Amino acid sequence: MRRQTDTIPYEKSPGNRHIATAVAALILSAAMFASAYIMARFPSVVAPVVQTDVTMTKADRVLVVSPHPDDESIACSGLIQHALKAGAQVRVLWMTAGDHNIVGPPLFWRTVAVTPAQFRDIGHKRMQEAMVAAHVLGLSSNDLIFLGYPDGGLSDIFMNIWTSKPYRSGLTNATSVPYVESAVAGQPQTAMNLLTDLEQVMTSFRPTIVAYPNLIDDHPDHRATELFVTAALADLHLSPQRLEYVVHVTGWPRPLRYAPFVDAYAPPAARVLGLRQEVVHLTPQEVDIKTSAIKAHASELLPIATLVAFARRTEVFLAPADLNDRTDAVRTAQFFFPVNRVGDEDRPVIQTFSVTDGAGGLQLSLEMGRVLNRLEEMELFLFPVPAGGGFDSAPKLHVIYRGGGATAEVSDLEHPTAKPVTTTVSHDGTTISLTFDNALTGARLQGFFLRIEKGPGRVDLTRSRMVWIGIAPAVS
Repeated sequence: MRRQTDTIPYEKSPGNRHIATAVAALILSAAMFASAYIMARFPSVVAPVVQTDVTMTKADRVLVVSPHPDDESIACSGLIQHALKAGAQVRVLWMTAGDHNIVGPPLFWRTVAVTPAQFRDIGHKRMQEAMVAAHVLGLSSNDLIFLGYPDGGLSDIFMNIWTSKPYRSGLTNATSVPYVESAVAGQPQTAMNLLTDLEQVMTSFRPTIVAYPNLIDDHPDHRATELFVTAALADLHLSPQRLEYVVHVTGWPRPLRYAPFVDAYAPPAARVLGLRQEVVHLTPQEVDIKTSAIKAHASELLPIATLVAFARRTEVFLAPADLNDRTDAVRTAQFFFPVNRVGDEDRPVIQTFSVTDGAGGLQLSLEMGRVLNRLEEMELFLFPVPAGGGFDSAPKLHVIYRGGGATAEVSDLEHPTAKPVTTTVSHDGTTISLTFDNALTGARLQGFFLRIEKGPGRVDLTRSRMVWIGIAPAVS
């Protein structure tokens, strides 16, 4: 029998009970509303994460493309170790020498880089660190390829430097690759040359797996590396397994410290966008080797002592978005814009985006949050990829559209002195449709790169990331 106590339970007054009930109801209603909004706006955010394990055999050829010395150790140490243990061939290719390192030298080498020669010296030292890290992972010098293009300049090069005039680095003052360690030393720094260099490596190595940055990475060099790799694979009609990694995302990873017994996880944006995850599981010994490889990049560890936070018992890679002209229009728009801005209804952001490739040409349809007025402009950068390859010499279109207009001005970035032409624009409420005939884009495209930005005027469009949109083969 339960023993009674002398404690008298506290009984709320009717008024307090009503207030508590009302507060609970408000909290429950707010939670239900928030859940409904998230599910409507981002249906994939609550979907279970699809994860598979990365597997390799001795027949595989793994190419790791790293924007800077240290990205290969941070993101792919486990992948490299597993590939070597499976007997696969591995190559690591660095796009830059990492010479845009301003904070590290005063702390590590106790000198401040000021002159171009000093910044080039930083590049030499960071490539030496990368070689040490690669040897820690079990790679030989023959497995390493340095290109040495400008650190901090890859995005500008992809967007603007396809012509014969090379890019000049603001730090090294070089217009050609200045490093003797580079496989292409002396190469003029243009997008055409960089793409050719990357394609030559892929043609000779014929990778079955390629690891490179994902488009949600915040670093411009990382996003540009993703564009160059995508362009090269499309040009060469190669279809390896693609493993995309992320290094730079604000507030990620957590905890932001050395946690070798914790699983890595994908950034929140990857979950919202529903990207499938590929996982490499590391043993404690493999985590220790990864930690040593990261620490070999000593000049980066002092200013950024949290790089070892990536040394965890798993490495997470993302499968590519694989957007094409048949992809859901809302999902495509989510890939274009930062996730936290898609639902901003007060701005004329793009809410849906769709593509039609027909006999009349390529048509892009954008549903805006509101109608653009005549004082507002929108810019599009459209780089078509011919079905037969030759992306480097294909047109790079810059489009300026003014709100309410029936046409948009189109110029080719490769021929800036040529007179702009016009393309047709139609309107249906807040939907804007631009049509580009084959004379502008070229016949038989396999896809195109596209970026959308605000232009002059009082429009507050969120700048999009440049993304690849494939054109699916016609269904017979």
